[in-house]
Amino acid sequence: MRGMWFMAAVMASSWVGTEARAQAQDDWESPVALRGERYLPYGQPIPPEEAIDAPPQPYDEAVHGPAHPNTQPQVNEVSRNRARLPERARKPRPDGQIPDIFPGSGDRGFWIWSGQGVFAANDVQTDLVIPDNAIGTTIYAPTHMPAGNACVETVTAHWRYSGMATTAHAHGFWDHCGLDGATGWQNFEDMDAAWKSKYARVYDGEERYFTEAYKDGNGCWHGLMYNFNLGIWEEKVSPAICGSSTFATGWTMWESHHLMDQAQVCPTFPRIRASGLQLMTSSFAWVTLDASNTSDLGPYGLCWTNGAYNFQVNVANSDWTALTP
Repeated sequence: MRGMWFMAAVMASSWVGTEARAQAQDDWESPVALRGERYLPYGQPIPPEEAIDAPPQPYDEAVHGPAHPNTQPQVNEVSRNRARLPERARKPRPDGQIPDIFPGSGDRGFWIWSGQGVFAANDVQTDLVIPDNAIGTTIYAPTHMPAGNACVETVTAHWRYSGMATTAHAHGFWDHCGLDGATGWQNFEDMDAAWKSKYARVYDGEERYFTEAYKDGNGCWHGLMYNFNLGIWEEKVSPAICGSSTFATGWTMWESHHLMDQAQVCPTFPRIRASGLQLMTSSFAWVTLDASNTSDLGPYGLCWTNGAYNFQVNVANSDWTALTP
């Protein structure tokens, strides 16, 4: 009877009535919902043209059941042997900048010091253009890496290299463990119209997508995207990557490679925001990023240190916007 009422409430809302949607959400007794936080009812599709007024709940297998298999493995550019995927430099940071690990040469965000998973809402920003005088640039923004010797990072990529007439945009999951002999991209998909129709919706006035990387109870790392056409979480890293990397520290940030190496230009880019940031604890609970589990990352790179670019923290430290400028 409860299930019938829930479906009726969702249908009656037509996804536009905030009050009706909140009522349906209240009836879905997940641990998070019972604490008073409101998320999208799970399993309910949302049309591409419709904005959302609440995020999906971070994936929890105990609540949501198994994640859905990847719905579009045929578009994975790794398996399609795309000529050149975006790259990241492996140049160590200067002495005294700890942790001495990549990301890149022009970064701003937060180090994540605990947990074993990360959840985020990210701006898509496929209108970002790398100009002719910055060809060779890679921008990963937003990008998120869990703490806890994680294997999987969830990455938004914008890049333009020699021979490319325009800037390319994609989302991928990066393997930091290389347990299959292929450290690098495990899943990499162009953020084209078909991708957006599944994974992006307008939220807080911007096209945004929701992603997660986490470690399960067997020590295996997963990469997920929320599929709005199905209304469920979708597994993109399959099979999961089991093991540990050398990176005890994670991060959430705006990252660039080669843009600020010469420091000749600081191009104007659309502002990029990441919000709703949460980390998964060792007991598989989700908690908000704050000053107790994060610290400042950067500023690294001239465009950040000279004030051309600025970093706005909207909610410490779970909601940030890179102002460029």
